[in-house]
This record gives sequence, structure tokens and C-alpha cells, in this order.
Amino acid sequence: MEFLANLVEPDVDPGTWAATREAEGWDAVAVADHYFLDNGGTQLRWYPHLWVAASQMAAATERVQLSSSFANNLFRSPIEFVQASLTMQRVSGGRWNAGLGAGWARAEMDSTGQVYPAPRQRADRYIEAIKVVRQLFDTGQCVLEGEHYNINVPECGGFEDVTPPPLIGSLAGPRTIAGGTPYLDWVELMPAMATARNGNSDGTDLATIPKTRLVEMIDQVRRVEEDVKLCFGAVCGIGDDPMSQFLTPHFTEDSLYGGLFGSPEKVAENLRDLESYGISRVSIVTADPHLFEKLAPLLFESGN
Repeated sequence: MEFLANLVEPDVDPGTWAATREAEGWDAVAVADHYFLDNGGTQLRWYPHLWVAASQMAAATERVQLSSSFANNLFRSPIEFVQASLTMQRVSGGRWNAGLGAGWARAEMDSTGQVYPAPRQRADRYIEAIKVVRQLFDTGQCVLEGEHYNINVPECGGFEDVTPPPLIGSLAGPRTIAGGTPYLDWVELMPAMATARNGNSDGTDLATIPKTRLVEMIDQVRRVEEDVKLCFGAVCGIGDDPMSQFLTPHFTEDSLYGGLFGSPEKVAENLRDLESYGISRVSIVTADPHLFEKLAPLLFESGN
């Protein structure tokens, strides 16, 4: 099983951060795609820019896989996403993983004067975007007349020497699982995103998601595409960071995420146990800046 570390801090050098994770033994590193998000309800917090940070990561590393986790379909064109992904695949020497997400945060859309779609519209727009990317990756051209996209891109040259990267989708609900899974190489299961269906979540819903929810989602995906690779989006904490302090009192006995907060040994054990569900990669998000260095010795026999 592979483990991926996500960069969310804007105040670190992405290249240095990625090189450190590579040396610790992580299989993949990724950067999220937001302008900014609410930081505990008191102030907005910038995120590093996806493509700038990913380029620095590629230049600073040699082995580790690289990914967008996830490019935000609310404010990015799928055409731009394909262009950037093929470029990243070239400059990284074939290490790019093209992660595309529906986008979820209402606050960053409202505060920048953009329209936040209703849940069904957001899901349908995302499914159409996945289809656009799949066509362009597979054929170099795309014709799609949809509700949200009207695309007519003839065959484009320039990337004939580039093998398209694997396409990863972040899926949470039955609609996106049914509509998106057939076009993806990897499905990242994000039960946590179901709690942010309307664009926000206070976190307590995350704490009460049962383990059976993951089993249900895996079953839904397998009914659509038996052989697609599965990833799990893990929210973790092993210290006294604000997320751990806030969520821990709310965890229920059968909480899916409850076992991913606590001592490094406990968290590492429960992350490894996800392999028994058929998970091939775990993508870890945390508010604890020291989590990755503490987990690495427990997840990997030795750094590279």
C-alpha cells in the first residue's frame, strides 16, 4: 500500500518540503487547490498555489510520485487542467498523478464573487469535466455538448511524446461514483466530503461517520468498475493541533476517522489496516505540521 502526504501550509518552501518527504520514504506528495479556507472561524488562510508548488516539488525530487489533491473544478477549466497535467507529466519525468476534484468550499467562492452551484449541479459539472479530461488524455481531442460544458477541441499536437498521467477523482456520493468512476484510473473515496455537501462543515459530522460508510462506498464503486484502483482520503492527527483537540471529544465508538487520531503508533496501525478494505493508497491530510515526520518511521522500513 502507498502513502501520500499532502501539503496545505503556505509558509513552507514546497520543494524543500517535498524533498524531505521523499527522504522519509513517502510514496507520493500532493498539494491542495484552494485560494484560502476558513481557519477556525477567525480568519482566512492562504493555500500554496497548486501549479507553482507542484512544479517546485517536481524540480526538488527524483523518485516520489506527485499529484494535485485535488484540482478545484469550481474555478478551473478542465482544458487548463489537461494542459497543466500534461506539462507536469513532462517536467516530472512521468511522475504526475492528475487529481481532479469537484470543489466544495462555499466560503472561497462567495468571498471572490463566484457562484457556488447547488449540490446536484456541482456533481453533474464535475462528471462532465472528468469526461472532458478522459477524452483529451486518450485521444488528444474532445467533443462534448453538456449542460455545463460545450467543448469542441480538435486534435492538438505537442505532447505526443508524453504518456498521459493516471486520472484520479475524489468521489463522495452515489451520483459522482456512478457518473465518474468509469472514466477514472483511481478513485479516491472521501466520506468526509459528504459532510460538506452544502459547502461547509463544522467538523463534528466528520467525527461521527461510521466505518460502514467506507464499506458502502467501496461496494458502490466496485459495482460500477471492479478493477479501478482505490485510494482513501484520511484526515489524521497525532498531537495537540487544533483539529485533534476539536474532533477527539466527538468521536464515536465505530467512527471511521476516530482511529486516525491519537498516538503515532495507533494512527500508523489503523492506516495500514485500510489495506484490508482493498485500499491501494492512503492520502493523508493533517493540521499537524509534524505528523509526516513522526509517522514515516512507522510506515516505512527506511527512508530513500
